[in-house]
Amino acid sequence: MNAKNKWQEVWLRKGGEKSSYDLEGLMQADGFDTNTGAMTVVDWLDTSADINKHLQISHGNNLLEIGCGAGAMLWTMRDCGVNLYGVDYSETLLKKARKAIPELSAETCEAASLNFPDNMFEAVFSHGVFFYFEDYDYAERAMNEILRVLTDHGKIFILDVPDLDKRDACETFRRDVVYAGEDYPTAENSPYRHLYYPKSWFEKFGERNNLATTFFDQNLPSYPMSPYRFNVLLEY
Repeated sequence: MNAKNKWQEVWLRKGGEKSSYDLEGLMQADGFDTNTGAMTVVDWLDTSADINKHLQISHGNNLLEIGCGAGAMLWTMRDCGVNLYGVDYSETLLKKARKAIPELSAETCEAASLNFPDNMFEAVFSHGVFFYFEDYDYAERAMNEILRVLTDHGKIFILDVPDLDKRDACETFRRDVVYAGEDYPTAENSPYRHLYYPKSWFEKFGERNNLATTFFDQNLPSYPMSPYRFNVLLEY
């Protein structure tokens, strides 16, 4: 039997560590600075540009990030002319986000229980979060909540999703290369395991809700997990 997921404890602790409030400091707080999470600022900004391109956010739109952490991605969108919202289950990380981005409206809540009214957001995205979910049932409830707060013609972009078809290769790389000779923290039975998704999981969700799904491979040279992850856009 799998041990209970303990990722929330990690991110509560991570938010209590000292870091600066510039982009590199926020990336550090959000865990994109070491090991399999390492990413350069250039690749981070490319990801931000990709989000803007696919969501087609316009001046005055409401934009929500699910699992915004310390706000590293939203920090890059401060000058887009949109209203920035973020949610996370780590209050310590949100304190950093609020300080770094004073105009941000941030809520401490679960992805599957959003504190927003129906049809509020033209665009919703989540980056590097869905693999922390307990199971597919929780992921489904989170997607239903995203859909509830989305406008009738809104777009959803889920990024950095572990590909189930590549799980064996990814786990081998993480265990034998990244953590070679050390305890392996994200093994399948570990409380720090990752949740892998078949692309069909998103396709079926889209079919049930009349959403078109488009998948994108990642191409982030500095990010060790890039070959094993995909992004998915869902839109009416």
